[in-house]
Formats: sequence, C-alpha cells, structure tokens
Amino acid sequence: MKKTKRNQISVIYIAAMVMTLVLSACAGEPTSAPTQTPPSVEAPTQVPPPGATSDPNLPVAVIPTPAPGEPAAIANYNTTIYGGPGDNYVVYSAFLGGQIAKVVGKSEDSLWWAVSVPVAPTGSGWVDAGLVTATSAESVPVLPAPPVPPITEFIPPGPDDPQIMAIANADVRSGPGTNYPAYGIAMAGTAGWVIGKSEDGQYWVVRVNPEIVGTGYGWVNIQYTQASNVDEVQTIQNPEAAATVPESAPPSGVPVATAADYVNVRTGPGTNYSVLGVAAPGASAEVSGKSSDSAWWQINISTQYTASGLGWVSASYVTTQNTENVPVVDAAAAPPALETTPPAALPGCALTAQDPSDGTDFSAGANFITSWDLQNTGVGNWNSGEYKTVFAGAVANVPLHQGTDLYDLSNTVEPGATYNFSVPMIAPFNSGVYGELWQVVLGNQPVCQFYVYIQVQ
Repeated sequence: MKKTKRNQISVIYIAAMVMTLVLSACAGEPTSAPTQTPPSVEAPTQVPPPGATSDPNLPVAVIPTPAPGEPAAIANYNTTIYGGPGDNYVVYSAFLGGQIAKVVGKSEDSLWWAVSVPVAPTGSGWVDAGLVTATSAESVPVLPAPPVPPITEFIPPGPDDPQIMAIANADVRSGPGTNYPAYGIAMAGTAGWVIGKSEDGQYWVVRVNPEIVGTGYGWVNIQYTQASNVDEVQTIQNPEAAATVPESAPPSGVPVATAADYVNVRTGPGTNYSVLGVAAPGASAEVSGKSSDSAWWQINISTQYTASGLGWVSASYVTTQNTENVPVVDAAAAPPALETTPPAALPGCALTAQDPSDGTDFSAGANFITSWDLQNTGVGNWNSGEYKTVFAGAVANVPLHQGTDLYDLSNTVEPGATYNFSVPMIAPFNSGVYGELWQVVLGNQPVCQFYVYIQVQ
C-alpha cells in the first residue's frame, strides 16, 4: 500500500514537470529587439544595488535610440555612464531607469557594456552590466579599457572662499570645452577653490596642485559641480586652443600610441613642458621611447612642430600596441612649476613674441635681456600711468631680473596694438632651472601673465 502511494506521487510530480517543459517550449525566444519606444522596466521592489544611484543634478544622457534589432541596453535603475569600465573613470551623464542606449561593445570581463554617447570624445561611454538589461548584444566586440585617468588635486578653499564641490567624477581640463585636453579628474566629493569662470559661464576655473598641473589651475564643467560664494568671481579669458597635430599613419608592426581623448603633445614628459599641439581622439603615432616612470610616451611627429620630430604624450590618455620593448629615453630638465593666475576676459592680452625662448641654456653668471611682446586683446586701452608691469614671483625664490619690481607702461596701448617690455637679467651661479613670472596689472587686477625660464649648465 505504501509503495502504491509513493508511485502515485511520483507520477503526479513527473506530469507536472512535463507540463512545465511544454509551457516553456511554447514560450520560445523573443522574436524582436527593443523598438524606438523603450519597453517598460519593472520598478525594483528592493533597495537598489551599489552604483544604482546618480545625483539628481547630473545632466541626463542625450543618446541615440537603437534601431529595431540593434544591440541595446535598458537601465533598470537610475545609474551612471562612465568614461571607462569602472567607477574610477570620469562621469559623462546620468542614465535614468527606463532609458535605452545602443550597445557598441563590452569589457573584457563582460561586466560592462560600452554604449553610444555622442558627448564623449570617443563617442562611447560605459554602463555597469549588472544595472541594465541587454538585448541582442551577444556578438558585440570586446573593447579595450581606456587608461584610468590620474586624479587632479584641487587646492582646498577656505570657509568663505568661492568654491565648488564635485558631485561626480569630473574632468579638469586645460580650457572650457571638451576639445581642450584633460589634466585628470576631480573625484566626486572633492572641494575646490574657484578663481573665475569662463566667458560663457559654463566652466569654473579652479586652483589645482601646481606639482600636478604646472599653471596651478584648470577648468571644470559647472554641470558636475555645486557652487557657493561665486557671485563675485571674475570672468576669465578663454585660452587659445592648440593646433591639432595630424595623424602620422605609423607603419604596421611598430610601437603605436592612439589618443583616447584630446591629448596634449608636449616638448617633454610633464605638464610643465610646452604644448606643441593636440592629438584628436583616435589619432595614432609611432612610439619611440618612454619616460623613466612610464607615465609618458615619446612619439614621432612632423618636424613642422619641432626640429627633432619628437613629442611626448601622457600615458593616461592613450592606448598602446607593441610597446613592450620601447626604451627609456632621457628628457631635458623640466621647466619650473609656476602657479599663475589666468588673465581676466576683459581686458586681456596675448604673448606674441619672446626672447630668449623658454628653456634656453646660459652659462653661470651670464648677463642677458629678456624681452616680451604683449598684444592688447581687450576692448579698452592700457593707459600709461594706470597699467603697470610687475614682478610676480621666481622659481625657488631666486630672482633673475636686475632693477625694480614695478614699471609703468611707457605708452598707452590700444586694443590690437602690441607693447614691448624688456628687463635685464643675470643667470644664477648654480646649475638648475630658473624662471620669473611677470604680470600686466590694473590696480590689483592681473590683466595678463607672461614668464621666462632658463637652464644653467
């Protein structure tokens, strides 16, 4: 009797399993990919997982909608689009629950999807695969992860200083726009001392550690910050964007560096060296060497930019191939780190000529004259008797100039006109790199800044 009952239970169980399999088979696979109208996403009934949050003040991604059948990702929660496969990359935008994006690739570990984001320099950003639902994305290519950007340290503000707080990982760039190369990123929650704003009011100019960024300041998009005490900050003149260095089409099989963002091509391995031009995202060049700390690559460029045909790019903003055996290359001594104040937008000036050029070698104790040609790029006159040139600082507190620290302008300079300023100098008796910073000022307000640095052998 017990055996019969056990058999009956087994038959019922098997019948139920068969019915389940039949119903599952009838359901089949989905027959269509998401359409241009995002499908509904069931609201989560539990606490969102880590990473499934975004500051409500972040800009929302404006992204192309995938066509029917194209690889797609639908946000299950309010989350974030990053510059790479990790939360230590820059943030491009919020990705709201229910939004749909076109998938263009995946990470090597398949934990992140790359999606089309036109605002990104490379045209794509990354979302956490655990926070989205992907469809038709099984065959997308594996994309190499871009380098993790370095952290750029803000100078902390005082309690009453103009200041910002980064609400997301934000690029710190060399100018007010994504076409200006980035120095690195300011991490979410970092406070910075604001010294100005861009002419269009869309970027803050913030003090940064001059040991990391030679000028001592950078530009941060206001969309990624919360600001306070900034009503009276001055408007800063937009820096001139450097010319684009054309791609050199390196031969097959050689060591190659490819720009992952707009990246400065410099005369040496550091942010204190002069900028020769800018490489656009996707541009490639042959690698001929690397710095001793492997933080910079030496590349071959056109001799129209430098007689040597060599430049340097930050390893943090390029991807590389075949560089395992690239030699370490010695570089010229780094120029001094001069913490400067960017010129106000009105009035302003531009340096049109300088003699001697930066980095010139002098013997110890040599006498020389430094001369600068400064163009008035503002809308008002630089009136003689009101505007002055003043000495603003020296590297290692070793002045080079001889004579006074303050000069009246010798003549009024109209908008568009050029003013020549010269001062006698003497090279120090110890070897090293030395330099001086000067300003044109109106009262206590710098109009523009100019400097020189030399090397004593």
